[in-house]
Amino acid sequence: MKQEIKDEALEQLKKDILFGFENGDELFESIRELFYDEDDFDEEWLKVEIESRLQKHVDDSKNWQHPTDFERLVKVFDQLNREKIVSLHMAGHTRQDAEGDCMEIIDELGAIGIEAKGYCYYHSQDLERAIEKERMLFIGYDSTNQNNDIAKEVVERIVDLLQTNGFNVKWNGSLDTRIEITSINWKKTPDNIDYNYGRVFEIIEKYNNPKTELKPMRNKPFWKFW
Repeated sequence: MKQEIKDEALEQLKKDILFGFENGDELFESIRELFYDEDDFDEEWLKVEIESRLQKHVDDSKNWQHPTDFERLVKVFDQLNREKIVSLHMAGHTRQDAEGDCMEIIDELGAIGIEAKGYCYYHSQDLERAIEKERMLFIGYDSTNQNNDIAKEVVERIVDLLQTNGFNVKWNGSLDTRIEITSINWKKTPDNIDYNYGRVFEIIEKYNNPKTELKPMRNKPFWKFW
């Protein structure tokens, strides 16, 4: 196994562990998939690296102050979901992925008689900026039907909740510009919680009255494009 392949695998592993969404098995699967065409890839080496690095991350988390910025962001997104603004954490790798996931949920909500007002999200490329020196996180948003008046209500509500929960927020008032959370201190460990489909529908069911019974959602994996 070439050293350059090891270096590339470790770089991706470092990011994924800091993101904090994947457990050990998921980390192995996603990294191995990245190098699917490497016949001499050392899987045992990767398993050892994942175990040691993930354990260190978990050990470090015991000294974190709470609530973390992620925990506060969850609080914001949960409230938005209560208000029928579909809000997804780490929704895919690109804007197209994220908006596709949001609209899929919105369509399924519509099928049971719940009309979503809009949506917001951040994806893995956004999260890379949060864990690097930039320490900033973009939040994308829109209304369900790209109605500018409703989109303005959506973004203003998102900004208000973020600021109320202590985030430093920048938004220039243009619907063509995403919300920017600055000076974010990203800290998260894997907790086996589905912060997308599962959590959205759990909240929707609790705080709204669907016309038909919600069907159990399939386990939808995080998107990864390499």
